[in-house]
This record gives sequence, structure tokens and C-alpha cells, in this order.
Amino acid sequence: MSSSIKIGRISGIKISVHPTWIIAFFFIAWTISSLFERSFDSWSPAQYWTGAAIGSFALFASVLVHELAHSLVAQRLGLPVEGITLFIFGGVSQIRGRYKRARDEFLVAFAGPLSSLILGALALLAWFAFRPGRGEGDPSLLLGIIFYLGFMNIVLGVFNLLPGFPLDGGRVLRSIVWGWTNSESKATRVAANVGNLVAYGLIGFGIYQFIDGNTFGGIWMVFIGLFLQSASRGERREERLRSSVGQVPLRAAVQRTPQIVNATDRVADVMSNVVSRGFQQVVPVIDDGVPIGFFTAADAERFPTIDWMNLSIGGVIRRQEPYAVQLADDAIEVLEALQARNIQYAMVLAGDTVVGVVGQQELESLIRLRQSGGGASVDQPPI
Repeated sequence: MSSSIKIGRISGIKISVHPTWIIAFFFIAWTISSLFERSFDSWSPAQYWTGAAIGSFALFASVLVHELAHSLVAQRLGLPVEGITLFIFGGVSQIRGRYKRARDEFLVAFAGPLSSLILGALALLAWFAFRPGRGEGDPSLLLGIIFYLGFMNIVLGVFNLLPGFPLDGGRVLRSIVWGWTNSESKATRVAANVGNLVAYGLIGFGIYQFIDGNTFGGIWMVFIGLFLQSASRGERREERLRSSVGQVPLRAAVQRTPQIVNATDRVADVMSNVVSRGFQQVVPVIDDGVPIGFFTAADAERFPTIDWMNLSIGGVIRRQEPYAVQLADDAIEVLEALQARNIQYAMVLAGDTVVGVVGQQELESLIRLRQSGGGASVDQPPI
């Protein structure tokens, strides 16, 4: 999700918000307001909407706790966590690397729903402890929000335990089948197929709700089902690809990068001394030592050649924190990450040292070569 906005870090994990979150925020706030209006007659319209806004923020805070549970457990197991992104359908933890054992995947997958169920139980206990007695009127604004959060966290935990891969429940199912059969590939196929059935079920339920008069709820459920169906297809494609090519070393596709340029360097100098001579087609750019993106000939060609002497590299590139991967990473995973983020290039590190650049085109070519049986000849010696 390349257009996500970074809002901070927790335990070294980058937290970002995708613009689609705004849609979800207002939809959920509208839903909460309607729920409060039906449930608490004595509240004023201002209370309905204040509670709805706070409740919507609090629900996404709960989703963040859910995703942090995944990420922190993954970190404890030695898996790198790139970040957490909140978006229209909730949140996603960007955990890199592959699970070495079925048990590890089970622990990471189950941690999220467990945290939601615990949060929900604590909130409902607070509600039952402090709710008004019979005949004492409606609860306070705070108690109303607490009740909603308790209920929704229970729903969030239970929903995520559905075996709809890649929901948490689907990953739990895959880990169980993996442990039982000792075959990660077979477990992925089983979980993806079950996930597809769950997606069809959600779509059907959404259509039923729509026909029954719950227009927004029905449409929302259909979109969730379609999202799961698309994700399930993606997992099946990845499994088939891995079955055909196995592990693909990233180093075989890396463009070695002997030179990094500064944002203040002139476009004309970099074009004549680096790009035009064929040394590098993709050049990492730094500003005060911090990577800010990549420069290619296409960036320069957007401007007349006569202007290159007066243009700086930093003024013509798209500035964004480069996506960084490790030389030891798997090429298929890196390609999928680039496609998911809608970015063309990744900076390749060996530890903390920049050693190269890799792009979607090079990765796709490498994987096609491996599929054709010609992969052995492209491996390069370690850097």
C-alpha cells in the first residue's frame, strides 16, 4: 500500500493509515450512531454522533492492538515485521519471511483474535459492572462506547477465526493441516480452497442482507467476500508458483549498485556519468544520508535535455522511503510485495549495507526462467 501515510512507530513497527481508512471511519461512525439512536432514547443527537466518532476511532485502535499482537509474536519468533497498515477492511501486518514451522504460524495467526477476544471480554465485564440498574435510565456516553467496543471486539475476534484464508482462522487452519500432513504446500491448497468457500458464503449472506433491507450491511459483506476471494486466489497462485519453481534466490536478479547519488547532484551529470554509460539503469538517491527514492532515465526524460544542467536529482524523482529487502530474501516474496505496494523497485541490503537494486521486471524474468528450467545458470556468487 504505497500511498499509506505513516503515523508513528510502536516497538519499532511502522504504523500507517491508508486513505481508504477514511471511508471505513465514516461508515462505521454512521453505523454506531444509528445503533446508539435505536438503543438509548434519552441521548441527544450530539451524544449519538460524539459517541459514534469516538467509537469508530476506538474500534480502529482495537484493530491496531489486534495487528500488534500478530506483529509482536512474529518478532519474538525472529520474523521481520515491516509495519502495520490500517485500511478500509481493518488492518494488515506486513510480516516478511516464511514460517519455518507450523507451530510458528499458528502462534502468530491466533495471537490477533485472542487479543480481540480478551479486549472484548474486559470491556463487557466493565459494562456489566457499571451499567445502570433497571429503571435507572440509559447509560452514560462512556459506558455506551464501552459496551459497543466490547461487543465489536468479540465480533472481530470470532469473525477472524473463520477459516477464510487469508483471515487469521484460515492461517490457523493452514498451520494445523501443515502440522498434520507435514506439507506446507498441501496445507496452503486446503486453506485456500476452504477460504474460497467462506468467501462465497459471505457474498451470499451479503446478498441476502441486501434483499432483506440491510442495504449498507449487505454491500459491505459482499465487498469483504470479494476481497477474501481475491486474496485466496492470490495464495493459490503463489502456491502453484512455488510448487513449479521452488525457492528462488533474490541475488540472481539484483542489479549491483556501485554508486549512490545525492539529491543535490545535477541530472545532467548523473545521466552522462552513470546512466548513459550503462553502469546503472536504476540509481538510489540519498538526501543527507537518508534514502529518498530512485532515479531512472525516465525521470530525466520528462524534462527537455537543455534543462538537465539546472535540475537536481531530488527535484525530478518521486520522493518516498524506498522499500528495502535483504539479499537473502526470496524473489517470489519480494515480487509480490512490490506488486502489492504498486512500486517498481526495491533497495537490496546485506545487513545495513546497500548492495543493489531489484525491480519487478527483473524478478518476473528470473521467475519465468526458473519455470522454463533455466534457473541454474542465472545464480550469481554472493556479494
